[in-house]
Amino acid sequence: MINISEELSNFQPIDIESVEQKIGSIPEDMKNAIELYNKALDEISNNNEDIAIIALKKAISIYPAFYEAMNLMGICYVSIGDEDSARAMFKKVIDMDDNSVRASRYLASLDGNVSPEGVTKSSRRKNQPSGFSTLASWLASGLSPERSKPYFIKYIIGFVAGILAMCLLWIFIPDHSPIIIDVKSALGKSSKEQQVIDQLTKENRDLNNRLTEALQALETAKQTEKNLQDQMEQYIVWADTLRNLQDLAAAGKYKDVVTAVESFEGEPPKKIKDEINNLYNQVKSKAIKQFYDSARNIYNSNAKAQDVEVYKKAADEYRMAIKLIEELNENPAYITEVYYYGGKAIALSQYPSKQEAEAEAVRCFDEVIRIAPGSKLASYARARINQIEAGETIKH
Repeated sequence: MINISEELSNFQPIDIESVEQKIGSIPEDMKNAIELYNKALDEISNNNEDIAIIALKKAISIYPAFYEAMNLMGICYVSIGDEDSARAMFKKVIDMDDNSVRASRYLASLDGNVSPEGVTKSSRRKNQPSGFSTLASWLASGLSPERSKPYFIKYIIGFVAGILAMCLLWIFIPDHSPIIIDVKSALGKSSKEQQVIDQLTKENRDLNNRLTEALQALETAKQTEKNLQDQMEQYIVWADTLRNLQDLAAAGKYKDVVTAVESFEGEPPKKIKDEINNLYNQVKSKAIKQFYDSARNIYNSNAKAQDVEVYKKAADEYRMAIKLIEELNENPAYITEVYYYGGKAIALSQYPSKQEAEAEAVRCFDEVIRIAPGSKLASYARARINQIEAGETIKH
């Protein structure tokens, strides 16, 4: 059986700064995974294995190649009596074939085949992972206590140190010194050593290239994830907007639906856009009367104050009623009232300028005359046009 206390003592917190000194800067996601691993160790020391398992699951989800965390989670499962989950975790480590020596030992111990100390190290598969898995395996060498630094680093450091030493020696030797340092022949004395150096340099270059490619792929994946998240958030916002419009329509507030749609900013997703357009087309005809009633009430409320801003609000409501009438080619019974009083409100609003407002008002009065030439409102409309052309201000 596994001696849980003894095995847990083999797991130590990981110093992120030390890791980065070994292999350089690591992505934030991996730092988060390490912090969760260290947190799990703290929880285990406080006999909170359940909380530790949760932290380890999060760490593994962030960094799937975190084999030390997987082994630790397997031990936690053994500690709480869940041997099936422990076996599954150790088998997962073995299948991924990194740090599998410890996992194999734990699994064999659970199966009762041999004691934890009696299992020999298993050989690793020769097939190495590619792509992002290559990055994960390489970084794992710095994260796992069971493994040492990449073996070629000591040779490269020694080589660089030797070159520096020879350069310093060359600087301090006088120009007239008979000593001649033949760097080329010194380095070329052993072709075998040179081959090793060349091979290690090539491996280092290949690893750096793979690391760069993997980091670029990771950055691309993060950006893609961010874009998808943004699209999802936008879809949720537009879906809520559609539901609000449907609620307004169901309550008979057709004017509010049209006003909301007319004021939209941005482009909704196609499916939601089609739904909004369909609803908008259904309520436009019903909204004309509501815009007219609202405009008339605002206009009439301003009989005493005759506030330009109030006239502007009334004019905006009349404009919407006129816009919908002309878009739908509608001919409601109150159409002449819409154009006549709309023309008065627009002229009195003096917006966007007095000249432009009066020109728009004349167009509305002309429509009254065209639609109902013999009506009382048509004669009123002619009188208003004459006032405007004479430079007079029309009355409320």
